Amino acid sequence: MSNDAIVLLREDHKEVRRLFREYRGLADGDGRGDDQGHEYGHDQGHDQARREAVERIVEALTIHTYLEEELVYPRIRREVPDLAEEMDRAKEEHHVADVLCEELSRMTPEDEGYDAKTAVLIEAVERHIDEEEDAWFPRIRAALGRKELQEIGERMKAVRETAPRHPTGSGMLHRIANALEG
Repeated sequence: MSNDAIVLLREDHKEVRRLFREYRGLADGDGRGDDQGHEYGHDQGHDQARREAVERIVEALTIHTYLEEELVYPRIRREVPDLAEEMDRAKEEHHVADVLCEELSRMTPEDEGYDAKTAVLIEAVERHIDEEEDAWFPRIRAALGRKELQEIGERMKAVRETAPRHPTGSGMLHRIANALEG
């Protein structure tokens, strides 16, 4: 398996997209009836599957966002200054995703707006992924080169094990901890 940071980020993106498809499959089949139109009412098993799918999405996004913001974006800011504005926008996109993840982690599928909030999260993250992969990654690869991307990737693999798994106040707690560590 490669230690190249861009390869690792693409692997994360692939997994996140798989989780999105899983959720959409569950959301499209709402568990309230069969294909002949028979209504079954509220299906707790189906709701639990949707909740678990969202929990997996939230965990994957929390880890991925942490790795990008703590290891990748700061290096890009230093080494590729012409991407600074894009990094600022990406951090704001992460903030929006963090807020949605926090809200979803406190909700259940029975709550009003659960599916709509999940759909907004998915759409926003898919746009972000597309922009990273299509516009930023080629520029980052050209600017940083193989050796530096390997170094970042090795650090990502090491930090992944201790990265937050759940939203932590829009990333505030880990930022405070990092500041205290100095």
